[in-house]
Amino acid sequence: MPGNPILLQRVIDELLATAQANGIDARRAEAGQFTARAYFHGKMTLTQAEGVASVIAAQSDAELRAARLLATGKLGLFAHALGDELASALALVEAGLDFTDQEDVVPITPQDLHNRLTSFDHQIEAQLDRAIGMERLEAIPWVVLIGEPNAGKSTLFNALLGTQRAVVSQIAGTTRDVLTEPLQIETDHGPAEVMLVDLAGAADAVDELDELMQASARSAIDRAELILRCVPAGEPLAASRDVNAAEVVLRTKADLTSTKPSASGLFVSAETGEGLDELRRIIAQRLSDHAVSLAADALALRPRHEAALRAAHSHLTKARQSLKKGDGSLFPQDLLQPELTAASMRLALNELSRLAGDITPDDVLGRIFSTFCVGK
Repeated sequence: MPGNPILLQRVIDELLATAQANGIDARRAEAGQFTARAYFHGKMTLTQAEGVASVIAAQSDAELRAARLLATGKLGLFAHALGDELASALALVEAGLDFTDQEDVVPITPQDLHNRLTSFDHQIEAQLDRAIGMERLEAIPWVVLIGEPNAGKSTLFNALLGTQRAVVSQIAGTTRDVLTEPLQIETDHGPAEVMLVDLAGAADAVDELDELMQASARSAIDRAELILRCVPAGEPLAASRDVNAAEVVLRTKADLTSTKPSASGLFVSAETGEGLDELRRIIAQRLSDHAVSLAADALALRPRHEAALRAAHSHLTKARQSLKKGDGSLFPQDLLQPELTAASMRLALNELSRLAGDITPDDVLGRIFSTFCVGK
């Protein structure tokens, strides 16, 4: 949440105290309480509620876009539409099972049912092919800037982002925390994102705050997939320390020196832009297979969403197989194993209902009576 959390906490405490002093039974809202109320009162689906949580937790633009799509209910709408078609097909199968003595009821033919089930399968496959796991978006690779205090890390951080995200000062040690911002890069697969991280300078800890600062920095370095070691161009290049990621040496503040020996790192200048395009190219080259990207209309799926779609796909496949004879051809007229076919279709419908949240077995029975002149 933007703003000063300590100040915000103080304001909330004052509001609560004022309300209670005036006889108002006020309390702090529980985690997720407003979203939960919206869900339980039918104002949003479970997948939309999950989308709200994902929006709050998003760290990159790709995560945010995916979370917003989830929050709009796109996945639920897809599951509802597909489930609606599947329920209608299931109603035809079950009508043939339960109401064969009614002359008005005409059971669905194996060929017609096979065509419908194939279409349902293809829709699920297309959704899975275009989707990406939310956990992959959350595992965005980190590119970490490290170096001694006043080595130009924060200035370079701002220059790569194209915005004044970090406070820059000639006073060493200005950065006191781990700053993270998504950085867009161009890969062979199109635009993608990595997480650019600015760390406090690697100085000796003199107090508890410094120790916490250095602990956060070490944690970020351990997570990094690419280290950008910043060394001012006018200073000697010392042997690098052991790190758990690939390392690129950057000779920062290149505009301040005219001596540029070869094979001593990439010379960059946040002031003139020297070397920045090459640095972006290097980042893209090193991390193109790990950077996260998301098509504008593609969904990011939580594990339970993907599991439900894959389970529905599996049940539909079994339903199609039940329509075939031993030689692989379809039965010509009637469904030979309608009970097995209906059971598989119902299981697929149950999986879709977990995403849509509004298709029940009673709906199927209702379709039978509304579609056919049963029991007249």
